[in-house]
Amino acid sequence: MGMSHLRETSVPTIYKTGPVCGMPGVHVDGMDVLKVREVAKEAIGRARRGEGPTLVECEAYRFKGHSLADPDKVLDPAGNARYAAKDPITALKKYLIDNRLASEADMKAIDKKIDEVVEEAVEFADESPVPSKSQLLKNVFADPKGFGIGPDGRCRCEDPKFTEGTAQV
Repeated sequence: MGMSHLRETSVPTIYKTGPVCGMPGVHVDGMDVLKVREVAKEAIGRARRGEGPTLVECEAYRFKGHSLADPDKVLDPAGNARYAAKDPITALKKYLIDNRLASEADMKAIDKKIDEVVEEAVEFADESPVPSKSQLLKNVFADPKGFGIGPDGRCRCEDPKFTEGTAQV
């Protein structure tokens, strides 16, 4: 959590690993919501045409720690100030208002609705029972054949080819 990405990998440009895995890789400025949307639409279209997945790297600045337990010691206050001007949410709101696609009142109503939806989701999660171990891998893999939780409670994979890579290197 606290290690620099540049120190933990030999390929710091993540999107360049896409071809190694048999798919195109695309880099996009994750601080630009409209550019991310455009790249995502292309990747989704490619997948829906049956052309396979796309590795999309959206580089963005993290304004806060990873979690409530992260004290933000690795974040640079000067970086926070510099990137605040590029905040994707603020920039999108400005774009919508400047292009008369929404008003200030619309934005406030959206913010209020978001708060309500998040609060409802938190309440639902807090009130929900803890799922069983059999649910652990449900909806995780596109083809879960032979993959699951065994009677001993441990993960199992019956198909030895399941974990083999698909790229020809």
